[in-house]
Amino acid sequence: MTNSRLRIAGIIVLVLAGLSWLAETTFYGGIDPNAVLQESFFLPLTFILAAIGIVLLGISLVLKPRP
Repeated sequence: MTNSRLRIAGIIVLVLAGLSWLAETTFYGGIDPNAVLQESFFLPLTFILAAIGIVLLGISLVLKPRP
């Protein structure tokens, strides 16, 4: 993969992480009347996608561009 493709992939994954976080805060989350935390799969997915996006962007910055 070239640097630009890695950078674009990292940005797309970070956008997906943002959308996942938005879905979590909009539809889930919070504490119900029985004092039980309500979560979905979107919360861990947000952190996983954010970590992957940051790694991809970091790799794209470290690698030297190919001629």
